[in-house]
Amino acid sequence: MAYNRQVPVIGGRILKSALASVLCILVYALRTQLPIGNGIPFYSVLAALWCMQPYPDTTRRMAAQRSMGTLIGAAYGLVFILLGIPSQLAAYLTAGAFVIPVIYTCVLLRKQNAAFFSCVVFLSISLTHSFDEAPYLFVLNRVLDTWIGILIGIAVNGFHLPEKHDTATLYVCGIDSVLLSDHPYHIPYSKVELNRLIGNGVQFTVSTIHTLGEVIWLMDGVKLQFPVIVMDGVLLYHIAESRCLAYEALAPDAAEQAEQIISAHGLHGFVTVLLDETLLTYYEDFRNDAERSYYEEHRKSPYCHFVRRQFRNAHSGEQILRLTVLAEADQITALQAELSEQLSGQLRIICYPSQYEGYTYLKIMGVNATKQAMLRRMQEIMQIENVVTFGSIPGVYDVYICDGGGNTTVKKLKKLSHIKKR
Repeated sequence: MAYNRQVPVIGGRILKSALASVLCILVYALRTQLPIGNGIPFYSVLAALWCMQPYPDTTRRMAAQRSMGTLIGAAYGLVFILLGIPSQLAAYLTAGAFVIPVIYTCVLLRKQNAAFFSCVVFLSISLTHSFDEAPYLFVLNRVLDTWIGILIGIAVNGFHLPEKHDTATLYVCGIDSVLLSDHPYHIPYSKVELNRLIGNGVQFTVSTIHTLGEVIWLMDGVKLQFPVIVMDGVLLYHIAESRCLAYEALAPDAAEQAEQIISAHGLHGFVTVLLDETLLTYYEDFRNDAERSYYEEHRKSPYCHFVRRQFRNAHSGEQILRLTVLAEADQITALQAELSEQLSGQLRIICYPSQYEGYTYLKIMGVNATKQAMLRRMQEIMQIENVVTFGSIPGVYDVYICDGGGNTTVKKLKKLSHIKKR
């Protein structure tokens, strides 16, 4: 495919890394002109690059980790120098044994993540510079080098031109071919930029045909703060609060009749219900390999529990959200025709090819279960007036995504949500 021949562009984080490295070297050049010791720019650059993280909180955490590791390692390095071991071999063997207290100190201080850096700093002192004419000066410069790199890294990584974003409008995106594209380099960029927009107050969510578990997996790493519309408008779920806000169920009589028709065709239907805020999917013995694969792929989600049909209690107050049939195309065609004839106007049916070769999905939902209707309900619940939608179907969404989505969609979102200064 053509996209496999594409290469990622040089992004802002790469450029910032280069800038931070140059600044560390310039500071080193300045230090050579001052009577405070030269240091080694290598350690400053390493610390600066370590602080080049996608989010400010991660940067601060990495900076603290590096600082603590340097202090512990330098302290043990100083103790090692004070021992004054004359033999090089004895010094090296002692340094190896010193790794135990270095790491154990990190454990005692509950700074296990800093243990690696503590060992690096300690060993750089004990194995490389303990026989220098001025080893104490190296310890001091080693700490100073790290702090210079950390300060430069934090400053460069945290620099952003002042921007103001629209925080009153809700931006709603599809997922397939909208937020996620087939290009492997787009996904990390998209998620980082989305989190930055959300962090700046932009109201963002997704609306998709996918199940709740699939959305959580596909959007892993995106800090969604607003409810998501899943199952093509059947369910409105607030992931951050772990609760269902709204749903559109099948009429019980229509659902029962639809299940009977499915069985009469010799097919198996996955029955997804909402029972006291819990999503359950009932299933029978599998009729084909596609059903088994579907079960194996979806049963791992903590947001949808698969239960054998024999344990189902239809009088337990369950709300039937969707019936899913996975069969060969000619079987689906025949089933759709009878369902449409027998239950016209009582349910909504959608069919589309599955990811399993030779098999097609047929999904049955409540007649009013649409993404547009659920979006209106979300506006009422969240008291939001302005909405902008992004999708890959022309004439349906406010912003039509026709180029495969990914980075392009996020860039359009950034541009639309950006408020220009007057």
